Amino acid sequence: RRTMSMSTIEWLAWLLLLLLIVRITQKLQAIHLLLRPDAPPPPSVVQVPALILRKLTVFLQGVAYLFLSRDKVTKKQIRSAPDPDDVLGHVDREVRVIFVRHGESVWNYVFNRGFGPSFIYRLISTLLYELYLLPLFDSAFLDSPLSQLGLEQCAGLQGFLRKPCIDPAAREDFENLVNGESRSLLVSSQLRRACATLAISLDERISRSHEPILLHSSCQEITRNVDSQSIATRGGA
Repeated sequence: RRTMSMSTIEWLAWLLLLLLIVRITQKLQAIHLLLRPDAPPPPSVVQVPALILRKLTVFLQGVAYLFLSRDKVTKKQIRSAPDPDDVLGHVDREVRVIFVRHGESVWNYVFNRGFGPSFIYRLISTLLYELYLLPLFDSAFLDSPLSQLGLEQCAGLQGFLRKPCIDPAAREDFENLVNGESRSLLVSSQLRRACATLAISLDERISRSHEPILLHSSCQEITRNVDSQSIATRGGA
């Protein structure tokens, strides 16, 4: 009888714990919906275990890639690369490319501002935020989004592009970037921080032209950090 009694108590404890987790998940989803009403609806409680498992799998894959990958450009490869002057005679067509650096990401916010006393605060606060995002289709570290400063940088670039170009040498490039929907393409890597930078900074052009943003993995930066790992499934971004 004692064994049966303890077993019943244990089952009740596990049931209460499960109900508590479900309730906490529902509250977090409600808060997320309140803070981001335009975001896609959060996953259902039934989907949460599979989502958490996917996040854990992607994170472990990222850690393995960080330590085991040889995907990098070495000095030897740079020295053995062909000289651009040797291939100029074989150029059939020239394409002008304008690069825009993405704004600061949450990963940059945590790890790229130095490792002084404030690093502990940045790390712990972001880990807590990651815990809050655990039952949601979002993450602070995986495919790291723009930080608050990154959003402000994008807004600053947007304001800069609204002003007339005062440099005669850059005027044509400036015009192609701001008003060149009929003669230029908008291309980004598939990482959220890059897409968001492009969408925010060129909001007026995109709103006017309704042109697509071409996402291409070849534009992605070379990195072995987990901030380049995506939690979205193929075709689900």
